[in-house]
Amino acid sequence: MRGLHLRQVHGSEEAGVLSALTTGSPTAVIGPRRMRALLEAAPAAATTVLTAMEGQQLRGYVHLSTEEGAAWLVSGAVDPAHRRRGIGTALLREAARCARAAGARSLRISGRPAGYAAPGVDPERDPGTAGFLARRGARPVGTALAMTRPLHDLPVGRDRPGLHVATCREQDGPELLAVVEEHLDPGWAALLRRHAGRSEPRERSQPSADLERILLARDRDGALLGFAGWGLVGPDPSRFGPFGVVPHARGTGAGAALLDRALQHMAGEGLAHAWFQWTAPDTPAHRLYSSRGFTTLRTFTPVTLPLTDDAAPPGAEAGPTVHQEGTLR
Repeated sequence: MRGLHLRQVHGSEEAGVLSALTTGSPTAVIGPRRMRALLEAAPAAATTVLTAMEGQQLRGYVHLSTEEGAAWLVSGAVDPAHRRRGIGTALLREAARCARAAGARSLRISGRPAGYAAPGVDPERDPGTAGFLARRGARPVGTALAMTRPLHDLPVGRDRPGLHVATCREQDGPELLAVVEEHLDPGWAALLRRHAGRSEPRERSQPSADLERILLARDRDGALLGFAGWGLVGPDPSRFGPFGVVPHARGTGAGAALLDRALQHMAGEGLAHAWFQWTAPDTPAHRLYSSRGFTTLRTFTPVTLPLTDDAAPPGAEAGPTVHQEGTLR
C-alpha cells in the first residue's frame, strides 16, 4: 500500500469534494451547501480541515474546530471502499494533535455552538462509528434528542401578564449579546453576533431579515429575560434555535411565551414544520417542547475523547505509513 499523505486544506474551497465522502454514511450525509456552511460557521483561524490522500485520491477527512481551549470534531468521513485500513485512525490522531496544540484537553463530538453536523453519534444507526470512537476512549456525555413539530395546527397564542415579546431591533443587539455572553452561552453570543451585531448602521428602509428571526422577552420593567431565534444556524429556516432564558427568569413563563410566539412567526413565514437537533431528555426544556407538540425525531449520544499528553486519543493503534504535507510539517 502506498503511503498516506495528510494535508491541511482550505475547507470551504473543497466543500463539494468533502461532501461526496459523506454519502456512504448511514446517519450523517452532508450536502455541498451545508458542508460549506459548516466550514464557514467559525473563523478561519479556528477551523482545521485535514485530508488523507493516497496518491491523487482523497480517502478521508476530518473537520476540527477550536475555541478558547475547547475542540470539536464537527464532521469526518472515510471512503467506504478504504475503511479498516487505519485511515480514520491516522486522521483522528492528527486531529487530536491539533486540538492539543490549541490548548484542548479533550475532543468533543457534540454540538458546537457555531453549528454542527450532528450533536453526537447514533449508535443504533451507525454502530461502526460508535464502536470506532469507543475503542479509542470516547466517553458518552448524556443524550441529545432531535425533535420536530408541524406548524399547521398551532393553538391560538395568548399574552402573559408582565411579559412582553417582540422582534429584536438594531438597537437591542448590544444588550442581547452582552446578556447571552454573561448569562447563557458565549458560543451563542458569537453566533448571534453575526446576525445582531452589525458594525455599520443600516438604512431605515432596509430592515434585517436576520433580526426578524430573533425574538426578545422582557419583563414589565424592560429587563431582558431571554430570546428565541430560528433560521440562524445553517441554511434551513425551519431550524429552531438557539433559545434561552436567563437563570433568574426561568419558571416565569418567559420560555413558553418565546417558544409560542416563535412558532407563530415561523408559521407566518409559510414554514411547514419546526425542528432542532439537541435537547436533553427529562429536563425543563424537554418538557416544554413536549407540551407544545414536539416529538422525538432522532436520538444521539454526545461523546468526548480525552487527550493524552502526546495528544493521541487513548487506544489509538498504529495506522498506515503517514507523510505530513504542507502546513502539517
